[in-house]
Amino acid sequence: MATTKNITTLSDQFKGALSRLELGEKRNRVESAHREIRELLEADELLCSWGVDTVLIGSYARHTAIYPGKDVDVFTKLAKLDTSVNPRTVFDAVCAVLVAKYGDRAEPQQRSIRVSFPVDGEEDFHVDVVPAVTKGDRWAIPRHDTSVWDAADIGERWVETDPEELTKLTTELNGKLKIDGQGAYVPVVKLVRQTRRQHRGKEKPGGFYFELIAFWAFAAGLDGDSFAELFAKTLRAIATHLGGSEPLIDPVLGTGYKPAPQEDERAAAAATFADLAASAEHALTLEECPAAAIWRRILGENDRGPVFPLPPGCDEKGNRIKNVAAVAAVGSREASGFA
Repeated sequence: MATTKNITTLSDQFKGALSRLELGEKRNRVESAHREIRELLEADELLCSWGVDTVLIGSYARHTAIYPGKDVDVFTKLAKLDTSVNPRTVFDAVCAVLVAKYGDRAEPQQRSIRVSFPVDGEEDFHVDVVPAVTKGDRWAIPRHDTSVWDAADIGERWVETDPEELTKLTTELNGKLKIDGQGAYVPVVKLVRQTRRQHRGKEKPGGFYFELIAFWAFAAGLDGDSFAELFAKTLRAIATHLGGSEPLIDPVLGTGYKPAPQEDERAAAAATFADLAASAEHALTLEECPAAAIWRRILGENDRGPVFPLPPGCDEKGNRIKNVAAVAAVGSREASGFA
């Protein structure tokens, strides 16, 4: 990899890319929806008797969600219950409150209740409501496999978790390294999530798995003076992890990520990200036009168009446009940034 002084950083273009990954006005709609659901749950008499308290968790809470951001998670803590309670009792009670309000829009999942929020007759996003009971100093949620909810061994019924602690760790890590005055970790995670979505789609592992690899890369002391350099190093860290055999560790619980990806899933993702990392490292050594073309390919598109904007005077193939009129035309075709 090139030394820092030789790196093509394309700082403005990375800022533009990150802007195009922001949720924009959709965040306001999502916040309104999850507040509505949380107020509903916290007003229910039975849930109140169980010590109900709700909190936003997941990528929205960690600010690592990227556009279009179609799901948000609400953690429904029942502080007066513990794992001695049958998961079905808890799940059914929370589900009943949501179905009474939203009808068919509230759909039971394996261990959560999904409430859809349509816009113009089409589903725009959904809120997943996850019930939880106490387990010592942490929380527990029902296992995916509903057949074990009635198991004689109550330890088989629940899974320990602590999503609020992960949100806290994310905030702390984001403050340790800054680029242009802003925390670097969260923006790089957004770039990683977009890259995974572009090149792996619905294939496993999912976005959260990649976020945790990035977490450990930054926690181990990943450094750099630009988003270009940090992103390239993170892609390499991801490829290295996927290409190895070490399990991915949950930074909160200290246990292996579950469910762990299958060998073939991990190998396929490793091959993809090894190629992407090599391309990113090469881009750092190039002039801005060919470098921008590579970053544009790595980050791909969302429904706002190409995520990575081209520098003025560059075309999509990485060539310098000499004609002034042509430069203006290229600029006029670029999508504007999103706050």
